[in-house]
Amino acid sequence: MPSSRKCVLPGCDHVQNRSVSLFKFPKNQHIKKRWINFVKSHLDGELRITSNTRLCSDHFTQDSFINFRRRQLGFTDNPLLLVNGAEPTIYRLGLHPPVVQTTGAIIGSACPPMSSLPATRETECQCDNMQKVTREVGCQTDLFVGKTTVATQLSKNTDSQATVATKSVAVGNTTSKLLPLCSSTTLKRKAVSPDRPPKRSLLEFPSFQESVISLNMADPDDLPSMSESVDTTSEQAPTKPPQDMVKYLIFEECLLELFQICPSCSRVCKVIKFVKGTFLSVTQKCLHQSCSYTREWKSQPLLGSSPAGNLHLSAAIYYTGSSFIQTNKVLNAMHVRTISRMMHRNHVHNYILPSVLHKWRSHQTDLLEGLKQSETVSLGGDMRADSPGHCAKYGSYSMMDLSTSKIVDIQLVQSNEVESGVRMEKEGLIRSLEFLEKSGVKVASLVTDRHTQVQKFVREQKPDIDHFYDVWHLCKALTKKMDAMSKEKDCNKVKMWRKSIKNHLYWSASGSSNGEETVAKWTSLLNHIQNVHVHENPLFPKCLHPPSTDKNKWLKPATKAIYKLEKVLMNQRVLCDVKKLSPLHQTSALKGFHSVILRFAPKNVAFSYLGMLCRLYLAALHFNENSGRTQARTAAGELQFKIKFPKAKRGEHAVSMPKTKYSTEYVTELTDILFNEVIQDPAPFVADMKAVAVPGFPCSQYEQLV
Repeated sequence: MPSSRKCVLPGCDHVQNRSVSLFKFPKNQHIKKRWINFVKSHLDGELRITSNTRLCSDHFTQDSFINFRRRQLGFTDNPLLLVNGAEPTIYRLGLHPPVVQTTGAIIGSACPPMSSLPATRETECQCDNMQKVTREVGCQTDLFVGKTTVATQLSKNTDSQATVATKSVAVGNTTSKLLPLCSSTTLKRKAVSPDRPPKRSLLEFPSFQESVISLNMADPDDLPSMSESVDTTSEQAPTKPPQDMVKYLIFEECLLELFQICPSCSRVCKVIKFVKGTFLSVTQKCLHQSCSYTREWKSQPLLGSSPAGNLHLSAAIYYTGSSFIQTNKVLNAMHVRTISRMMHRNHVHNYILPSVLHKWRSHQTDLLEGLKQSETVSLGGDMRADSPGHCAKYGSYSMMDLSTSKIVDIQLVQSNEVESGVRMEKEGLIRSLEFLEKSGVKVASLVTDRHTQVQKFVREQKPDIDHFYDVWHLCKALTKKMDAMSKEKDCNKVKMWRKSIKNHLYWSASGSSNGEETVAKWTSLLNHIQNVHVHENPLFPKCLHPPSTDKNKWLKPATKAIYKLEKVLMNQRVLCDVKKLSPLHQTSALKGFHSVILRFAPKNVAFSYLGMLCRLYLAALHFNENSGRTQARTAAGELQFKIKFPKAKRGEHAVSMPKTKYSTEYVTELTDILFNEVIQDPAPFVADMKAVAVPGFPCSQYEQLV
């Protein structure tokens, strides 16, 4: 750029450099006229606009630039860019001021000489050269105006609002307040040393729009504050709730760099930080006596006296079924400030557990309303112990609507509430059926496993409910016995029929209209494996498959293998259970729900009664939300399949159908309940939680020996 291009304002000799940008006059005639009027108001002679006429960036407010904040934070070195319609409004002190006629008094450089001594006013301010500057102001008044000192400083808790200490002086027959200097005052700067450092950019110190102020104004608070031209977004109330705000991972050293330099006087500041979990509060105080700049910054909003980020972290860990210990390990490995275990427990007990209980009851009410409208309700029930074996502390009995595959009720039974651990399943079923009956749900059929206590209870106490058995449970029991049998001498061929026998059991249950037909198809198995395909039972007189040419697979009659198979597969109890196999619905979806519980309540972690109950509710909310997922498709639109080799199959493959991606909308709903309802008035939510009947500790029935 040619050296002749510099700022057109007299006294401002800025040229284009890294801290100052020069701008051409706009082409828009309306805006260009405003620029010309601004320059003319500070120019004694005529103004001639040429192609090299420029105006520097010091005469514009911060909001006049597109990339001011990015340059201030060091994100870009590009020159400043003006927004459309930007107008110059700032005239630096020390340049030639205009002569302005004011009401009641004339302040300017053309004041006639007074018979008395000229009134002077000394103003202490923080200038660019950090030196005290005395300015003499001549005023045309009837009375003598004394010498007054005006101190200017920034008030606490405000980034740029100026508080001016004023002193009343007599003007005529009235009393006015001495106002701060403005652009309408004739100023004379004291001489400074020739080795004065170069003028720095105004990017760190926001200027306010200068205006003409008369001496008879009532209150200096009417003056435009410095904050009017500064981006005060951080000082305004947040437009989003805390749970919806985006969070970032910020390094401490990079953050504290923003508070090391005073934005008022550019001196080093004292930085005091306060940390509470994920919350950080920074107090910035200027160390210079004449600059009392103070600012306090908070990293997150407060909910009363609690930081929102601490509560949100506890809620996110709990709602997603994560482990606090594992999450803490990750954050500590990264040296990220996090909450303590005690703080997390307090959040969970006082706020999070009540929100989960409220959300589940609301969700359960909607499910029960739909079941009330159905004439035939088919439910599936099964219990899950919190630890293997017969030493479980908790037994959770889940009831599922088999038509929609959604969990409608969960009952948690503690071991000391029943006589033994094997009785927990029956107790859970009794509580669940009583709750559903009180809610107005009429259960038509029930599918469970072959638990003997459950069989007897339904048979004697609930004869109006059709009780069916899940095929998988019977198939699993028979498979174990066949595996053991195939290892015996002269029974190795039984292993060849293992898979066919399992398939035949499923086909017998699903392809029959009643229990007798299911038994007839099942008993035909013993003839079939001996290559006999015509049977005596009229309900299933012959096999439906075509003739087979493989003669090596058939078992010979009256052998040890046939005798063992007949004893295992055709005993009286098995035939009674086959008769009651479910022809339509199975409880395989319940097993899928039990695997989801492992995410929220692992068996290797001990929980309190309320903690276990709410984690079961979270698992049910997650499962119900994703129960309707469809089979995933490829990019070409074809259905996806996956071949697995699970350990339980012992080398055999299994074909699975991948589902679409799961959703966690329930987490958002729980978080909204927490921040919008529970935090605002936790009393009713805590009261509902305390109304839950919590059994005593398992050891409470024993007395301590002294």
